[in-house]
Amino acid sequence: MITAYTDGGARGNPGPAGYGVHVLDAEGNTLAELIGPLGHATNNVAEYSGLIAALQWAVDHGHDHVRVRMDSELVIKQMRGEYKVKHATMQVLHADARRLITQLDRVTLEHVRREQNKVADGLSNQAMDLVEGKPPAPTAPPPPAAAELAPRAISIPRPAKPAHARTSLPSSAPRFDFDVD
Repeated sequence: MITAYTDGGARGNPGPAGYGVHVLDAEGNTLAELIGPLGHATNNVAEYSGLIAALQWAVDHGHDHVRVRMDSELVIKQMRGEYKVKHATMQVLHADARRLITQLDRVTLEHVRREQNKVADGLSNQAMDLVEGKPPAPTAPPPPAAAELAPRAISIPRPAKPAHARTSLPSSAPRFDFDVD
C-alpha cells in the first residue's frame, strides 16, 4: 500500500492556487512529489485537485491500494458521502475523484492535522508561488553519490625492509597494492 499526503491552498481564497502531493511506499520512502499550479481558484478546488492528482498517480503507476491523508475535512466528508456536494465545480471534481477510485482496489481516506501534512503543504506553497511568478525556493544540493566520494585507485606500497630482513622474505611475498575502479 502506498500513502499519499495531499494538500491544496489558495492565497486570498479565491486567489493564486495550487496543490502538493507527497507519495510514500510502505517503508516510508518517497516515491513522488507532485505540485500543481492551478491559476486563480479556491482552496477547495485546490484540495480536490491534490486528491485527484494522487489518485491519478496511483492508477498510472499500478498501485491498487492507496491511503490518502489530507487535512481537508470537507473533501474527506464529501468523498465519504457524509456531506453533500452542492457547488457545480466541486461536483465535477468530486465525480473525477470517484471515477479514479473505481479504478483502484482499495482507497482509504484519512483526515490528518496540518502538522502531519507539512511536506504536502510545502509542495502546495511551491505551486502557489509558481502561480504568483515567484522564483522557486532554493534547495540544498543533493549529497554526492558514494561513487563520487570513493577514490578511483589506491596504491599502498609495501614498507621497505632493512637489508638483513630482505633475505628472510620469500620472493613470493604478497604485495599491498589495491586498485579500485
